[in-house]
Amino acid sequence: MTFLVVNQKQKIRIPTQNIIMLEGYKNYTLFHLQNGKQRLYAHTIRHFQKLLDADQFIRIHRGYLVNSSCIVSYDKIENKLQMENNLEAVISRRRRKNLSNVIICQD
Repeated sequence: MTFLVVNQKQKIRIPTQNIIMLEGYKNYTLFHLQNGKQRLYAHTIRHFQKLLDADQFIRIHRGYLVNSSCIVSYDKIENKLQMENNLEAVISRRRRKNLSNVIICQD
C-alpha cells in the first residue's frame, strides 16, 4: 500500500487507493476520498501531481486530477467523467485525446 504525505509537520498520510479525485482551488487542493469525506490542503494541485503515480492519476483539467481506477463512466457529449461517490469532473478540450487512450487501455 502506498501513501501520499500531505503534511510533513503533522505527519498526515493518505493511502493513494482511497483518493478518488483532487480538485484545485488556487493554492489549495481539495481531496475527495472513498469514504465520502473531503480534505483541504494548502498546496497546489501541481505539487500533489508530482508526488502521485502518473499511471494511476490523470490530469484531465487544470482543476482536476483523477484516480483512473475510480472512473465509472465517460460522457463524450458533455465531456465529463462520472467518478465513484457520484462525483463529476469536467474534461478540458486539450486533454480529451489523452484520456481516450487511457480509457481504451483499461477496457
